[in-house]
Amino acid sequence: MNKSVDPCEDFYQFACGNFGKFHNITEMAFSKNRFIEAHITTLEHIRDFLKRDYTDNEPSFLSKSRLLYRSCIMEFTDGTNTYTPKPLVQVLDKIGLSFKVITNRQEASSLSTILARLKMQINSDYLFVTNVNSDTKNQTVNRISLGKPSDTNIFSLHKITENIKKISPRIMHETLDTKIKGDINNDIKNKYNTYNTFISFVMCKIYKLQSNRCKMYKPILKTKKISQISSFEEEYSKIINKIYDSDADLPSVMTVDELQNFTNNVTQNFTKPNEKIIDWKEYLTILFVDAEDVKLDFETDIIQLSNIEYFEALFKLISKHKDQFIINIWWEVVGTLFPFTTNEMRFMLDKFSSEATGLENDALRSLSCAYLVNSMMGLAISHVFLAMKPIYNNMSMVAEMLKNIHWAFKKIVEELNWMDDTTKQRTLYKAEKMRTIIGFPEFINDSKKLDDYYSEFEVVEDDFFGNIERCATKDLKNTFSKKKQLNDYIIDKAPNFLEVNAYNAIKLNAIVVPAGILQFPFIGHDLQMLNYGFFGFLLGHELTHGFDNIGRKFDQDGNENISWTNETIEEYEKRTDCFIQHYDSYLIPGLKKKMSGKKTLNENIADNGGLREALWAYRKFVNDNGKEPKLPGFEQYSNEQMYYLSFANNFCEEPTPDSLSKSRLDVHSPNSIRVIAGLTNSDEFSEVWNCKKGSKMNPENEKCKIW
Repeated sequence: MNKSVDPCEDFYQFACGNFGKFHNITEMAFSKNRFIEAHITTLEHIRDFLKRDYTDNEPSFLSKSRLLYRSCIMEFTDGTNTYTPKPLVQVLDKIGLSFKVITNRQEASSLSTILARLKMQINSDYLFVTNVNSDTKNQTVNRISLGKPSDTNIFSLHKITENIKKISPRIMHETLDTKIKGDINNDIKNKYNTYNTFISFVMCKIYKLQSNRCKMYKPILKTKKISQISSFEEEYSKIINKIYDSDADLPSVMTVDELQNFTNNVTQNFTKPNEKIIDWKEYLTILFVDAEDVKLDFETDIIQLSNIEYFEALFKLISKHKDQFIINIWWEVVGTLFPFTTNEMRFMLDKFSSEATGLENDALRSLSCAYLVNSMMGLAISHVFLAMKPIYNNMSMVAEMLKNIHWAFKKIVEELNWMDDTTKQRTLYKAEKMRTIIGFPEFINDSKKLDDYYSEFEVVEDDFFGNIERCATKDLKNTFSKKKQLNDYIIDKAPNFLEVNAYNAIKLNAIVVPAGILQFPFIGHDLQMLNYGFFGFLLGHELTHGFDNIGRKFDQDGNENISWTNETIEEYEKRTDCFIQHYDSYLIPGLKKKMSGKKTLNENIADNGGLREALWAYRKFVNDNGKEPKLPGFEQYSNEQMYYLSFANNFCEEPTPDSLSKSRLDVHSPNSIRVIAGLTNSDEFSEVWNCKKGSKMNPENEKCKIW
């Protein structure tokens, strides 16, 4: 806290102003906040377990997880440098990105074939995600789905690889900003030059391994091909980060032929007659060739296409760069896989990461490997945490707390003056039917089931690259095999149970609270005023997501079904406009750039609703159980004031320029704005803290409120 700050002028600084003095940013972190600290604590527990020796009576899935960890550690500590780029070269050849293709000495395969092989070889969702998801209108049926890319690829989960994927868009974004102003400062120039030098080094190393004529190709690499990579990435960063009107829309559905016609129409100005930038039948045929018992029917199969405006912009960009686009796919593969090759290449990556971000990687080796093992064998690692009794105690506390959160939501809905009675009944029915998954599923206790689950996953101690490749292939095969299945939507094996987060699974109509977040400081306090401020808010936030601008379009069964009346929808949208304008008015601290109220709309709705629901839920707890004693050392504050201090402490943070820059691309508002903007909308906050009308935390303008 910084008690010198007036809480009615800047509550974030009042609650979090001295956070940085006691929570220093290490050289291996982008920022420091409660969630990062808890995540690191969890990884340290995982690492400490994985470093232990085997025990005689240990289940095989645990022994396998330790072996996987050792294979990861060995990769980065083997001084003999026995690892070679050969696996990388083999993957490139299988995809169709051989040395001859890249140097224009051999004609490349079609783009459709290369993109499909890219997905098959390393499960990479470059430019767009291809998945099998439930039909939005009927959750029991699975459909092929296309959407914006995500960072779920196992190779990309390695922390070192993750750094380069974060660095590149940031450098491009900063460069674009300064180009618009016509002033590229020396720092940006140096970062951009570092990036280009890095690409040149990697490309030359790959070529040198296959040819002694690296010097002959080097001038071409430094100019033409690197400029092609940079040019595409600059343009791509614009479209991937743009906010589209269709972002909040439900997926468009179309047949494969309709998808092909859509693609052809978008790209017709850049293609020859009858030319297809992407032949979707060819692409899908290759992808599903190994899917067990799955037969594609291009006449009847329905494709779900999310973010249709994004795809329109993407197809235009690909067609514009079609003659040199192969080099960008090549760099995607190399940039993802080269950390798993030689010590020399890893050293160059570390050097580049350090120059571009100021972060050091060495201290992260063991935690990075723990993170990757949990990503690949999360169910096995979750089994280890069963012995932690505080988690079970907190599971019971959360279940009781959630009952009061639901009570508060019902109270708020019943008192709404903008929602008609019919919509109120449907809203409350959905809330009543909302499922809750807290901590671990029961089968995590069953060692035999877990042994069976991992029985076909082969782990080889001295083949780290192969271990990840086999896991990626297995996951992809399982994903595409889902197309033939009726979806009963058992969530037990879906989430990362050690994730330091909670979320609303809208298609399940369920609040999911993984065991990873059931730890201090979020939960486990002796006083419920603190638990409700920290964790009750998070539960209210997730419940409200079921009724944000996307969640409201799904019914109690998780199916797309807009059941609200038109009059209520019109009133709801008026109130969302208030939220957009309110959050648009804030500048991102340290950047002096406006944030986007539109991009962050759903998270802001959930923040505001969760804050109010948790307060009323705490008031119910007090009514049922009696007033709590004051927190020793904080007797000058009321219990409800402590509730708000606890809420704000969720978001105390010591940011860096990198984390602030990254926040511009996030669907969440920056932490300080989540606190200030949310509380300025709260009548209850102003009452509890006695903030006069016209103060910064209780401004004269209308407060935005939905829930």
